[in-house]
Amino acid sequence: MLRFIKLQIHQIGRKAKRSAFLNRYFPKFQDRIYWAGDRLSFARAGFIGAFCMMLPVPFQMVLGSIIAYYARANIPLATALAWITNPLTMGFIWYGGYQFGTWVLATPPIENLNANIPIASQQWFIEIFPYIWQPFFLGNFLLGIIIGSVFYVIIGYFRLNFLTHTSKKPNRN
Repeated sequence: MLRFIKLQIHQIGRKAKRSAFLNRYFPKFQDRIYWAGDRLSFARAGFIGAFCMMLPVPFQMVLGSIIAYYARANIPLATALAWITNPLTMGFIWYGGYQFGTWVLATPPIENLNANIPIASQQWFIEIFPYIWQPFFLGNFLLGIIIGSVFYVIIGYFRLNFLTHTSKKPNRN
């Protein structure tokens, strides 16, 4: 089974390298820095992935991959970190960003909401969203910068053994 999975991944890599779209719009897509990388490439990808994770926009994974391409960062790591906010976790993460935004802007959080209004309905966008959009976007944007910076520092300046391919073997004299 493991051999089959490795073969499938290899075939996907070959198709990506032969893709006319990728070769036309992303000519350096095959460079080693995007897939294997070095410490700086991983650090950039950590910042980009964590930043895109906190953005309350659709298609965070695609956005993270495109930014990683132009920043010469590791694309798989940036994409994987953007997956942290998935449909199960995004509500909790973005609510934390909203709370952080209300704290930064010193605005009181809206607690007396009409519970009968479905979230993301037209009525919700008319009645509630105008009061929460500023702390919501600012809080998530700032948390993205903060968490991304923490990832950048941890990956870029601390020696993480799982990022290096060399292993120390004991000398047998």
